[in-house]
Amino acid sequence: MWWHFKDIIKVYLYFKCPCCSGSQYRTSQFDISASNPHGAKCIFCKSVMKTQAC
Repeated sequence: MWWHFKDIIKVYLYFKCPCCSGSQYRTSQFDISASNPHGAKCIFCKSVMKTQAC
């Protein structure tokens, strides 16, 4: 979903787990890496979340 308001573009990211298809996650500064730039991990199976821009 893209919103254009007063020359500001906002991009909303949705996280989805590739293993269990869950959408609940936690973020941690200690989980940030090149493959996980947001530091988001699934709360159920602890795998790295994938982002979807909408």
